[in-house]
Amino acid sequence: MNRNKQQSPDTVEVWWSSEVDSGGPGWFAGPQDIPYKLSRQPDLQLTAPQVQEVASIVVTPNHVCQQMLGMGTSLEETTVGNLAKMSPSARESILRLLVDKQSGIGLNLIRITLGTSDFTGQAFYTYNDLAEGETDFEQRHFSIQKDVDLGIVETVQQLLAIAPEVEIFASPWSPPAWMKTSGSLKRGSLKEGEEYTTALAKYYRLAIQAYQEQGIPIYAMTLQNEPLFETDYPSCYMPPERQRELALALRQELDRHGLTTELWIFDHNFSDAWDYVTPILNKGEGYAAVDGIALHDYKGSPEVMSELHAAYPHKPIYLTERSLWGTAGADRMAQYFRNYASSYNAWVTMLDSNISPHQWLGTPGPTMFIQDAIDVDRYWIIPEYYLLGQFTRFVEPEAFRVASDYGSHSTVTNVVFHNPDGSLIAVVINQSESEQEFRMLCEGWQFAAKLPAKTVGTYRWQRTAAGKE
Repeated sequence: MNRNKQQSPDTVEVWWSSEVDSGGPGWFAGPQDIPYKLSRQPDLQLTAPQVQEVASIVVTPNHVCQQMLGMGTSLEETTVGNLAKMSPSARESILRLLVDKQSGIGLNLIRITLGTSDFTGQAFYTYNDLAEGETDFEQRHFSIQKDVDLGIVETVQQLLAIAPEVEIFASPWSPPAWMKTSGSLKRGSLKEGEEYTTALAKYYRLAIQAYQEQGIPIYAMTLQNEPLFETDYPSCYMPPERQRELALALRQELDRHGLTTELWIFDHNFSDAWDYVTPILNKGEGYAAVDGIALHDYKGSPEVMSELHAAYPHKPIYLTERSLWGTAGADRMAQYFRNYASSYNAWVTMLDSNISPHQWLGTPGPTMFIQDAIDVDRYWIIPEYYLLGQFTRFVEPEAFRVASDYGSHSTVTNVVFHNPDGSLIAVVINQSESEQEFRMLCEGWQFAAKLPAKTVGTYRWQRTAAGKE
């Protein structure tokens, strides 16, 4: 699985991964055969352009788009709780499969939750839970000890020991109940008044500092997971005007204490993005306090990210939550990047074979790793791990997306990146039921390829070879 061996300047390296029972519940019953699992294929040759009656993809590396932050998954308490049941060696093997650059798929952006989310086997908690009627504006009772006791801190520390370059970002599902109109972690909104805004800003600053003291720098945080959604698990309605107040207060808190954690606003669906971000970013103070825009893909179209990029070109866009399955999912991920997302994060990394534990109100789909609920050191990997790896093993941090024709669902689609080392990475997706032949044209050269049905291919070549420099 070594990605770093010397590459001939006129060759194109090729890897394939295929879908099987895409998103099907059968994966919880046990492993299945997967034809291609990041399987290395024979190199292709860069040649002079030729006349061919096949789908053509035109790549224009000089047309540079957004810079990538990274791609990854989540270490929410469901995953951590299942990992905690395993032996140390089995637990480490999964973490290495996630973030190791040689034996794994090299994920470099991991999401954690501040307090519990719906994917947990625990009673819901925050870092400052009080008896009904009590308040603590000075945060005297603040503590992340529950995250320590549940192994969350230790798991993230272990992951960073394996891959120190990984960035961690955090998202809260709810402020403490005493700050909310519902008096509960479920439903409700942050109470009105500057004292509650200030208290919540201090609470988040303390959380960032507490993790930093554990050797876990928090690169960024979103201000509220899905702020337009109230439900019967930790959640909090937070309209944009209120989030703007929180962003200003939290930015002041962070600056006052010398913390560089980025603040990402919104963290919800494409469909509501415009109505939410404009009241925050169209005012000078709000614009200055915010470092990026976070989005989820459960409603709406990715094209809104291109609109937001055009409107706010200096505020990067991050796809912070969506689990995807099969080649259709790989194509959806390509669409995120083609519409200026600088990141992608999957949600929930490992359920067990009983689809546990969680307190979501629906039935989850299969996760990249599935743990045997009886023999907890046994686990199996579903195709989505390898399909994600078709991106993450090859697209480096600080790579830029470059322009390319999208293609079509009836043939192949794609997205192309330019790595800092000068390599070009084309991820090509065949969602069709038959093998597809295509050619890729780039800077005076081409390569021709065939891609099996329901398969994603990654193609890597050196730009100096293609660019006639």
